[in-house]
Order: sequence, then structure tokens, then C-alpha cells
Amino acid sequence: MSSELSRAVKKMMGVLLTGELSAGQIVVDGDKADVVLVLNGVNITAANISAINVVNADWVVLALAEGTTNTVSEAADAVASEDAETNGAIYSTADLWITGKGTLDVTGVAADGIVSKDTLVVESGTVHVTAKDDGIRGKDHLVVLGGNITVDAQGDGLKSNNVSDTDDASYPVGVVWISGGTLDVTAGSDTIDAENQVTVEDGTLALQAGDDGITTNGIMRVTGGTINVKKSVEGFEAAIMHLDGGTGTIVSSDDGINATDGSTSSNQNAGVPNMGTPPEDGSFPGGGERPARPGDDTTGNDNTDTSDTGTIETNSTTTQTVTVANQTASNDDQTDNGQTTDGQTRTRQNRGGGGPNDQATEGVLVDITGGTWSINAGGDGLDSNGDVIITDGTVIVSGPTSNGNGALDYNGTFEMNGGTLVAAGSAGMAQSPSSSKQGVLAVSYGQTVSAGTSVALVDDEGNLVAAYTAPKDAQTLVFSSPNIKQGETYTVYTGADVTGTEVAGLVTSGSVTGGSKAGTVTATQS
Repeated sequence: MSSELSRAVKKMMGVLLTGELSAGQIVVDGDKADVVLVLNGVNITAANISAINVVNADWVVLALAEGTTNTVSEAADAVASEDAETNGAIYSTADLWITGKGTLDVTGVAADGIVSKDTLVVESGTVHVTAKDDGIRGKDHLVVLGGNITVDAQGDGLKSNNVSDTDDASYPVGVVWISGGTLDVTAGSDTIDAENQVTVEDGTLALQAGDDGITTNGIMRVTGGTINVKKSVEGFEAAIMHLDGGTGTIVSSDDGINATDGSTSSNQNAGVPNMGTPPEDGSFPGGGERPARPGDDTTGNDNTDTSDTGTIETNSTTTQTVTVANQTASNDDQTDNGQTTDGQTRTRQNRGGGGPNDQATEGVLVDITGGTWSINAGGDGLDSNGDVIITDGTVIVSGPTSNGNGALDYNGTFEMNGGTLVAAGSAGMAQSPSSSKQGVLAVSYGQTVSAGTSVALVDDEGNLVAAYTAPKDAQTLVFSSPNIKQGETYTVYTGADVTGTEVAGLVTSGSVTGGSKAGTVTATQS
């Protein structure tokens, strides 16, 4: 194709594109038609921005021919438009669908990589995006049904940024919905950012964020898949968070999981949208179902034995102290939260909130009903400005070493109604669940247990109930599971040899030998 070619598609049709176009642009002006562009080994470089520009259509399909590699890029000296919404190496005013068994390589030199002003769907294919700003953005909806997606963006990785629909305020927009695929996303800002909702039903996600791993001002729901936040400031952030299934691993320099009302956002009217499951929305041109559009439902050490410090009756709001031998205390104020300097034992009542000046935010919630969630946080591990409810699943928190944060931090209530929770961290801001339907043990070590040292809980028959080996120093431990029984006494050992199936440092079925006896604790529930 000529370097000056600008191809316009005027009618409903399928168009086969092959070959090379330099300093040009593919323009789709379909007068609200349904258009299929078959990319069969193309290499398209724009004269400036937007190598593929959909001006007018209903739906546009980019079909990647099997076995082909298709390259779409802006000019090396491309300059972004003053209208940020129109910047993209592939830009569409219409709904955009990417499918096929080929490869699509996109470079957004001036700003974004792939943009749809409406709904953008990736169904299949291999898609690589490099962008100066956002990687893949569907203003109304970004839906990933499958494919192998790699994004390297200096802004946000995957994004949906519409606050509300101008024609129907009740119609949900600003949604990222992932139902499958393999995603490897690196972003200078957030790896996944949706104005109103993020849903992950399936897929394998590897995320490295300069800011948040997954963030939304509204609802986040995970029902399946594997999410690995390898790097972030905050791992998951939403006003309402439903973690119903799947597996998540979070590494964060600040909070691991953070439920907040989003008041620090530039969108002061975000609220909490009424969204959850998607209804069917008709057929998609070219066969198959049109992408589901989200709709309703918010429901959702050493071998030296120490003497026993004694047995203390506890419920889910009381911290018990045991003595840990030959560990190094790393915080001067740790003695205010357990073992006194003269060796006497005392208990400390849980604060039941984020502190005397922290008020609970109504409607803000972390609701965990399933899945396995492992958090390694430099700030608060599991943090809610409102409430926390755990009814099933497994939550493993390696919290902060600084006394200015806590492994658990909530301003409202924390109901431990089922599942398994282990949270280790510093002592200064330590909290435990405020109520429970199963036993909860909240233990202050009195000193610092070094990173890599096992802490084991053993019942009165010598059976291992649980053991946790934290990757960082810790002064406190909270543990709850259906195996913790009201009125029963458990012995705490440190530095023991533990065998059994391990998940993120936690072993709940196995055996324990050796170690140092730190003391005993007795569980009740409230």
C-alpha cells in the first residue's frame, strides 16, 4: 500500500488488510454499520497518531488471521491530541472487538495503545501493547474473554474511565470485566483501573503496578481465576470488595487490601453503583454473543524452652501474651502491647476500630466468602474504612513491621464467621476480629519473632492445628479457623520443624517437632 494511503470503509462489509502502510491511516467510516477488518500480516505506521481510526460504525471487529503477526504503531514523533479521549494507536468511536488466532502488536507513542469510546472486548488472540499513557482502554466497558495479553504502559494498564452514561444514568459504565485469558500487565500507575466496577471471573493475571494493582471507586468482585500482584503501592482498592473465589497473591508497599469510599479520588460523585452479574445483550455481528454488560446485584530460632506464662481466657477481642525466647525486639514501644519489661503477663483489649479519631464509613465493606488470599504488605494488610466480614476462604497476612500500621485495620466491625485467617505483624496498631462464630486466638509475642521463624499452635493432644512462618519480623499473631474450639487450650511453639502442605507460609495439616514453648492460650468466641 502507498505511504499516502488513507482507506475508508463506507458500508457494512468485511475487509481483508495485508501488507505495509507507512505514514498513513486506516479510517473506518461505516455510517453505523458493522465492519470486520481482517488483519492478515499488516504493518501499519501512522503519519501521526491513530494508525487505525474508527470514525463511524456500530461495531468493528479486528480479526487476527491465524499464524500472522500484525503491527500497528503511531509515528516515532507522534504528538498527542489536545482531546485526551481520542488518543490511541488504535482508536474507535464505536464498540470494538478483537478476536482471532493471530498476533497484534500495538505501540502508542503519543499516549494510549488501544482505545474504544464505547465497549472494547478482547475475545482471543495474542495482543501486545506498549503505550506512553494507558495500555488498553474501553471508556464504557473493557471486557476480556480470553487471549494472551501483555501490556507495558507508563499510565494505567487496563482502564475503563466513564463515570456515568449521558443518556441513562442507571446504565452501568466504567467497568472492567475479565472472564478469562492470560494477562501480564506492567503499569507506571494502576494496572487495572475502573471508575465503577472491576469483576474477575477467571483468567491468570500477573500485575506490576507503580500505584494500585486493581482499583475502582465502586465494587470489586472476584469469583475465580488467579491474580498475582507482584508489585504495588496498594494491591486491591474498592469501596465494596467481594472476594468469593479464586486465588490472589499481593505484594504492596502500603495497604494490601483497602476498602475505602474513594474520597481522595477526583470523582467526588462515585458512590457505590448497583452492579454485579451481567445480562445477555443480544448477538454480536459476525456470530457469537455480544459481550455481557454488567447489571445488578451488590450481594453479594532456637531450641531453648521457656517457662509457661500461664493460661488466659480470651474471646475474639482480647490479645494474649506469650513469652518468646531469644528474639530481638525491633521496636522500642513493643512492651506496651504485651510482655512487660519485668516479665509479667497482661492482656490488651482490641480497639475495635481504626483509632479514636477514625470513624467507620457507612457502606464500605470487605466481604470474603471464598478463595485463597495471601498478602505481604508494608502498610496495613487487610484494611477497611468500614466493615470486614469473612465467612469462608483463607486469608494469610504478613503485615507491617512498623508500629504505625497493622496486619488488620478496620474502623467499623470485623465479623469472623468462618474460613481461615492468619495475620502477623507489628504490635503498635494490632487489631483482631470484633466478633466471631468460631474461635479466635490473638497473641502478642512480647518480643519480635524473626522472619522465617515458624510459630505453631498445638492442641492439648499434641496435634498441629496451624503453623505460620512469616516472611518478615512480627510481634503479634491472629489466627482463626473452624478447628479453633471454644474453651480449648493451645500451646504456642516458635522455631519448630513443621511438615505438611504449605500455602504462603501457612500449614494447617501436618506435624510439628522441636521448637521452644512460648506459652498457652485458651479460646472462646463471641
